Amino acid sequence: MKERPKDISRRKFLESTAATGAAFAIVPRHVLGRGYTPPSDLLNIASVGIGGMGHSNMRAVASQNIVAICDVDWDYAGKSIQSYSTELERRRNPPPSRTPAQPPDPEDLRDPARAGESIETLQRLVDQLPKAKHYTDYREMLAQQKDIDAVIVATPDHMHAAIASAAMDLGKHVYVQKPLTWSVEEARHLARKAKEKNVATQMGNQGHSHAESRTTVEYIQQGAIGDVREVHVWTNRPLGYWPQGLPRPKPLRMNAQGQPPGWDGRGVDQRLAAAMSADYPVPDTLKWDLFLGVAPVVEYHPVYHPFNWRGWARGRSATWART
Repeated sequence: MKERPKDISRRKFLESTAATGAAFAIVPRHVLGRGYTPPSDLLNIASVGIGGMGHSNMRAVASQNIVAICDVDWDYAGKSIQSYSTELERRRNPPPSRTPAQPPDPEDLRDPARAGESIETLQRLVDQLPKAKHYTDYREMLAQQKDIDAVIVATPDHMHAAIASAAMDLGKHVYVQKPLTWSVEEARHLARKAKEKNVATQMGNQGHSHAESRTTVEYIQQGAIGDVREVHVWTNRPLGYWPQGLPRPKPLRMNAQGQPPGWDGRGVDQRLAAAMSADYPVPDTLKWDLFLGVAPVVEYHPVYHPFNWRGWARGRSATWART
């Protein structure tokens, strides 16, 4: 007999998630109170990806049962898991108070969800994660582990739709990091699937659930700052986080006359590509074919993993297109 997923309304899903400011706190309200929580009131959660945003998402669901973790690079993922223990030790034995001239801890700035986090939350993560089953292929995880209620998808962008769809096929609730999909058609597919399977879903715009964001919206809607006629938006992500517009690494090619490329835009791109080009072996801990997943085949290069993959977008041709 097919196991039915635990019932949960979309409204309660969204309310609970907004209350935590991040990811998957999709639990009945009384679970969030003090006192004993019956195991039957907890969700069994699996995360696909834990090195990046999945690391933060795990903190948001520590009150639940984390039963499985999947990652294609267990060296990188293992360091992410170990950092919870390091953080717990730092919280239990804080360093001497910082002077006004000292900057705040960059780790605290990187993850705003830590602001109201308790030591008990970290302790629960440290206790749970070694017991959770570890997988490298999400397909094996979904096929083998039948106790999963909900899945967090925190992988590189090109795998979001494939993993979320596979999880929903089995009646799992899903929380998918942004961007939800790579195309409108993929988004429509997930919307149809969620309706068909009657599962709770959400995309990871957890930052918009913070009180500051909601208060700003209320100010504007109530006219507290007058009529808003123009909004300017900027981002420091391409420079401050992941570089974009880079050429794909490849050896330098001479032209028909046996000369190197010039110093125009195209020529500089070719020289930059050649400067990055090298024969890097795939690390033993990384399953590169699983990292690529549904994307076209691209030779491994450390510029893509574990972080800069967002500088390139999946293309329709045999290689990813430059953004």
